[in-house]
Amino acid sequence: MKKREYAGRILLAAIAGVFLILAAFKRFSVNVVLSGSMEPALKTGGIIFTDTKKTMPGIGDIITYRMDDMLVTHRVTDKRDSAYITRGDANEGEDAAPVMQEQIVGTVVFFIPVLGYVAAFLKSKPVFGLISLMLIQELFFLGMQWKGVCRQFCTDRKYEKISKK
Repeated sequence: MKKREYAGRILLAAIAGVFLILAAFKRFSVNVVLSGSMEPALKTGGIIFTDTKKTMPGIGDIITYRMDDMLVTHRVTDKRDSAYITRGDANEGEDAAPVMQEQIVGTVVFFIPVLGYVAAFLKSKPVFGLISLMLIQELFFLGMQWKGVCRQFCTDRKYEKISKK
């Protein structure tokens, strides 16, 4: 196997491992940025990781909160009594309604640009099925390659034993 191909496989496995670990611990909420209200800090089409254990933000923190049946991610600009005043970086004014403590999902801790487009693309059933089929095929070929390497190694060891006698 070529070094670049091997490195690519390791990188993909590492990325998949990180996502699985984050999902397993359920500490992080992973969401796609759908609007440009937080640009340039959070570009449209990126993925944000929100730490659900950090629900007491400070001024300047970016938070994700529930507004009716959707999630909104904006920056905290002020705190008045028990409510947080938020604003999208690209918006001219503050949000119309203050955010109450019970609405806060968590504080944004990490952002990966562009990956949201990939995630949205992979969510479609035909694409997901095709990618799954390709991964199964790749695992099959890796198994065959590994079996061939083992067979070759065992064959070489047998000839070594015969030639030493």
